[in-house]
Amino acid sequence: MTFEDALALIDTTLDPTHFKNLHQDIFRLSWQGKSYQEIAETCGYDTDYVRHVGYQLWQKLSQALEQKVTKRNLHVVFRRLEQQSQISGNEAEEMASLFPISQQAKSNINVYPTKVELISDQTNCLLPWSDTPRHLYPNHGQLFVGRQQEQKNLIQWLTHTEQSIERTHPTQLINLLGMAGIGKTSLVQQVIRQVQDRFQRVIWRSLRNAPTFTETFANVINTDEQETSKWPTHIDAQIELLMHYFRQHRCLLVLDNFETILQPRQMGGCYRPKHQAYGQLLRYMMDSPHQSCVLLTSREQPIGINLRNQPTVQTFYLQGLSSSETHTLLNQQEVEATQTDAETLHAYYGGNPYALKVAATNVTSLFHRQVSEWIDQGNFVFGPIQQLLNQQLQRLAPPEQQIIQCIVAETGNATLDQLHEALVLNNLVSTADLLPALQSLQNRSLLYNQEEGLRLLPYLREYYLRCHHHPLSRVKQSTLAELTSSQPKMYPMQSCASLNFLSSATPAQYH
Repeated sequence: MTFEDALALIDTTLDPTHFKNLHQDIFRLSWQGKSYQEIAETCGYDTDYVRHVGYQLWQKLSQALEQKVTKRNLHVVFRRLEQQSQISGNEAEEMASLFPISQQAKSNINVYPTKVELISDQTNCLLPWSDTPRHLYPNHGQLFVGRQQEQKNLIQWLTHTEQSIERTHPTQLINLLGMAGIGKTSLVQQVIRQVQDRFQRVIWRSLRNAPTFTETFANVINTDEQETSKWPTHIDAQIELLMHYFRQHRCLLVLDNFETILQPRQMGGCYRPKHQAYGQLLRYMMDSPHQSCVLLTSREQPIGINLRNQPTVQTFYLQGLSSSETHTLLNQQEVEATQTDAETLHAYYGGNPYALKVAATNVTSLFHRQVSEWIDQGNFVFGPIQQLLNQQLQRLAPPEQQIIQCIVAETGNATLDQLHEALVLNNLVSTADLLPALQSLQNRSLLYNQEEGLRLLPYLREYYLRCHHHPLSRVKQSTLAELTSSQPKMYPMQSCASLNFLSSATPAQYH
């Protein structure tokens, strides 16, 4: 059978209005033996997307032709169908010689099934989600400090729909970034308590232990044997099943600790080898029509999201608490802190709630709840705070480590010229890697900027010096007073389109 004959056969089985150009290209190039990657390059599409559309095509052809059709067995299937057609044709001639023409006209001999529509969201498998938001997220809002504007932004994105806001597209993906301890998870939990009634399902999955895609979503459905047996084993089928449900139901999918499935010691937020399916799902969530939303919390920017300039995708860099909110948090921890004490700790920790709570615990156990006495001893990096920073710094790529070391070595802020002279001219970092590494450090929320140049937060700088055995003088009260009297000017994050992106760095914005 020729390719043209195969197309003619498809036209008798699939509605032509649903056998679109991309389907035809995939079929034609698959007929020629091309791989999905080669098809994607020829047609100008993403490889995962082409594989997804191809999977749908083979499923519909299998249904229409009543036999299994795959990319690899096209020639075998259509050769068999051609032979069946010839046999049926001979039988029809024999019938014509036996019956009058009037009776022959009444006979409806068609060896191919009735046409079916190629609809991408058809599925026979249901998803009985087990989450019960009202039980999962009780109201403990009185323990939550600050973040009023951040809550307002997230709520606005999560509750906007095409029906409620004129000319505004519903948000399909929210990327909440920040360093460890900055409060991403707590903020999302606080927001969910306020918006959960706007969703039919709230699905919260922690990726802390880097589960595979199948492990994450197979555990979302009910675990009784009958329902679990319906969960498909192929990744494309799993994603199609999820997308079908997200089209039919308004869901909020929260993927917490997303950085754990990203590759450590590399720039750019690439996925770990066995976790690319998460990125495939995100691409469908961003590009396909549906009525749901996925919200990520991550210490790093996943690859591809920062390139999306569309109203349905939002990226938010979470900053630390303000000095007044820091004071409120310290009082909530039942330690005795003046506003000056709060400003000192705010400057040193950048308003990181986790670091502030660890410090308050230390003040309570060793300094009789007196924050000023704890400040006088000058040791701000210890125990859990060290572990937190160690986790963050261990994920850095070699060029990022070189940049951090260079900034730490400077007594003040570091400028781009200084970094270029110290790193590029000494062959420590290539010219091609310098700007991407700086952008990656911003995406990891490890750099912030004053008008004079780039800086690290004091406690991050102190920890780095300790780890690399640099001589570190005891932090004195005068140094802390200087920090509180000259707060850095903050700038909103922007894309790295030119060297001017250095003036858009934000302070460390942690998880």
